[in-house]
Amino acid sequence: MITPPRRAVTRFFIPLIDVLILLFCIFLLMPFVSGPPSTEPIDAKPPDPKEKLPTDVGELQRQLIEARDRLARMEKANRASVSERLSVRILDIDENTGTLYYFDPDRIDIRTEAEALRLIADQRNIATKAGGVKELLFVFRYPRKQTGFPTAPQVQEIERWFRDVPHMFDY
Repeated sequence: MITPPRRAVTRFFIPLIDVLILLFCIFLLMPFVSGPPSTEPIDAKPPDPKEKLPTDVGELQRQLIEARDRLARMEKANRASVSERLSVRILDIDENTGTLYYFDPDRIDIRTEAEALRLIADQRNIATKAGGVKELLFVFRYPRKQTGFPTAPQVQEIERWFRDVPHMFDY
């Protein structure tokens, strides 16, 4: 006759699982405790650079001046505020027809891709003349009242017209 074991099996497995978890944690910590692998001999020379440095002091000074000028230009461009680098143009969407328009000083509708491209070119010229090269951003404002306009095909058409310039839709 088969008799059940006198002790529960869990009394054996719980300490075993604890030991296995401890061993696994030690395994995970081993890369952090060990030092970096040193495969190079200590007396090895660094590899020669691909480009030889010029030995002429005048040439080195000229390169140093160019590098400093380039660094100064980059820092100046980085410090420029967003308003100095960006020129934002706001265009509205008509709530009754879904057509795109802007005011300059009268309302001007944009119904075709040719009109949109002409607007982009004009605005680039204005932005360039206004103070250096500025990046254009066109913001298309949805109507305040929800009337169903612009429709999805109209939005896709506007996206297609302005695909080459930064733009966004605003509610």
